[in-house]
Amino acid sequence: MSAPIVSALVAARAYLDSRDLEPELRTELAPIVVAAEAGDAAAAAEVLDRFFEPLAFGTGGLRGIMAAGLRRMNKPNIRRATLALAQVTQAHVPQTGQPLVAVVGFDTRLQSDSFALEAARVLAAAGYQVYLGDRPLPTPFLCFAMRQLGSACGIIVTASHNPKEYNGYKAYNHKGGQVLAPWDTEIEAAMAALPLVPPVPPLPVADAIQAIPASLEEAYLALGLDLRQHPAVFQPARVLYTPFHGTGIAFVPELYRRAGLPLQICATQAIQDGSFPTAPRPNPEEIAAYQAPLADAQRLGAEVILANDPDADRIGLVAPNQAHQGQWELMAGNDLVALTLDYLCSQKGQTGVVVTTVVTSDFVAEVARRHGLEVMWTLTGFKYIGLCMDALAARGEHYAFGAEESFGMQLSDAMRDKDGVLAALLVGELVGHYKALGLGPFEAVAALQARVGVFHNRLVNLEDPRPGGAIRFGEAMTRIRAAGLTAFAGEPVASWEDFQAGEGHRGELTTPILDRPDNLAAAQPIDRSNVLKFRLASGAFAAFRPSGTEPKLKVYLQSRTTVAHLDRMEAEARQLLGLG
Repeated sequence: MSAPIVSALVAARAYLDSRDLEPELRTELAPIVVAAEAGDAAAAAEVLDRFFEPLAFGTGGLRGIMAAGLRRMNKPNIRRATLALAQVTQAHVPQTGQPLVAVVGFDTRLQSDSFALEAARVLAAAGYQVYLGDRPLPTPFLCFAMRQLGSACGIIVTASHNPKEYNGYKAYNHKGGQVLAPWDTEIEAAMAALPLVPPVPPLPVADAIQAIPASLEEAYLALGLDLRQHPAVFQPARVLYTPFHGTGIAFVPELYRRAGLPLQICATQAIQDGSFPTAPRPNPEEIAAYQAPLADAQRLGAEVILANDPDADRIGLVAPNQAHQGQWELMAGNDLVALTLDYLCSQKGQTGVVVTTVVTSDFVAEVARRHGLEVMWTLTGFKYIGLCMDALAARGEHYAFGAEESFGMQLSDAMRDKDGVLAALLVGELVGHYKALGLGPFEAVAALQARVGVFHNRLVNLEDPRPGGAIRFGEAMTRIRAAGLTAFAGEPVASWEDFQAGEGHRGELTTPILDRPDNLAAAQPIDRSNVLKFRLASGAFAAFRPSGTEPKLKVYLQSRTTVAHLDRMEAEARQLLGLG
């Protein structure tokens, strides 16, 4: 046997020998270890995959396949992460003499409820007053509850839109945002110092774990109703909603009922089921997930489909596109958030700062500027948008809107994560407004682009499954960074940004990359990240962002001319990365 497999088997045996390991995990793992020790190559590879390193605590928390092992989602890892979060929170949050408050929630995934209860018990044993969701609840509502209850930290057990085999653990700080530096690195260090199978927490004392107050659900619903624009020109649209077997069903139909708007439900996907029987990949960014609601839409005569992912922080829209003979199509996240921002500005009006990410389409920024709003830029991920919201609040500035290309937006400053639930009501109203004007959603985007300019965007997910794929992507990034690009897809490169170095380049001029380039008095350098972005003379751009740990790399493309130009950009990006 190789040295790594021998080492993994030693770790697996120590794991199995722990007195605190759950019996079901021991039962599942033991036969695999025995087979590996007997020379079974497949079993040995499985043991290596589960034990060559612990499941890492990333910038958002944990995510992995549910099974026994160090690199799997299970109760021992829930305990490790929660013990570490409790410790780091106590180091960062001032003590008042009263128990620190924590909010714990979970989605509809398999084992999410038992994982959440385990986390709540760990926090209660550490002296926290814990508010635990009494049923699967949407991530945005839980984030709302964190801020309303003044929580010192929060935990949501969810793996968003991953397949059914996965689960995850999102950790939140005292401001209700996902943990970032230095919390994330401190939590990971604290986890490393803990036993791989920590003791099972004792039963909590009376009232140490309570249900999240029902009054907060009422407050959240009221917030959603207050966000409506009540346009003068309006005709209710026939909206079909799907929660993809997830948590959105807890709030979206009730929001529509209170708003007095009709809503049809995809019955098969309204059933909360963590095995996702009708959508093996319950991702609103993938049209394949919409087979059941598309069939319902045609049968029921719906005009648009709105979807939330299982934890309901993202929103997708599918509708007929008259430019393509009325074919039902999935609207790009960039287009949906730009249209939503324009709708908000055109109705009651918006003031303040729009926050978006460096890989999101310039469509959003252009809409903001056309309405006199400043744009604040940040790294990819809503955790960074939440950080920008904190910065605006600290300066006494008004937050207007936040969005990213991956089907996420935040309409209110009451939360620090994206919200697909309240967005579902507003977008449904938006569709009704454009219906009264004789426009479907895609035609409304076309009309908006006729005013502000054309934007075609595409996300290209690249994988190199060959051995050393992640290394090759890293080497490609190094090569591109060192040589730069003077031309791309037949156009000269006008400027480029290296977010790892924090430097922007235009000709011979090098400047820091700032989050608010249009407001230098308030601008700050953007956080560092391994991202390269090249802007072309036409206004097109190509941004490259590797995973860092997996053989995956995302390329974000924008053309200001044609889809054919996007095709050429994609082909050249693949060639540049050695995948042509």
